[in-house]
Amino acid sequence: MCRWTIAALAGSALAMTALPAHAAWKSYINRELGFSFMAPGEVKASVGTFRGNIAGPRQTIVYRSVDNNIEYKVTVISFIQAQAEGATILGEREYMFQDGKKVLLDTFARVEPGKDAVYGRKMVVDLPGNKGRSTGAFYFTKGRLFAFEATVPANGDLASSDPSRFVDSVVFVLSRTEPGAVELETPALE
Repeated sequence: MCRWTIAALAGSALAMTALPAHAAWKSYINRELGFSFMAPGEVKASVGTFRGNIAGPRQTIVYRSVDNNIEYKVTVISFIQAQAEGATILGEREYMFQDGKKVLLDTFARVEPGKDAVYGRKMVVDLPGNKGRSTGAFYFTKGRLFAFEATVPANGDLASSDPSRFVDSVVFVLSRTEPGAVELETPALE
């Protein structure tokens, strides 16, 4: 009987090591930019570029993580001098996300309750040419455009709930950030 128990435990341990390793989800915060979110694995920061017809060319701050073949990306674009154009800039970015794609979900989104509420839009789209699926949430607050995108390639788990978990984890009232959040640095823009 003891041998059967040891064999069963050894078999279970071996099976667990054969399963793919998935990174643990962590909370990340950037106090300077005023937001936090949750993502799996290590989040790396970089500087990128964005060009919109209305927004024009802009440098972006990008936070990116990849886990289980899913890319998680937060893009922050500053429009401090164009805050009055926030709704138009937000609408343009939302349109660019869904343009030429099959829209599976398009709904309003809200972060934070009451007077602290920030409204935006949440979308799920199938990428052209059966290249996968992307989930996005977009917000304009305090002079910044925030784009949260999770992309699953065609060979990934298109039914995964992780992309929604990512885009729904955003917080703009920093006192509501998960305890122990990892501080993100703000890369310097040129």
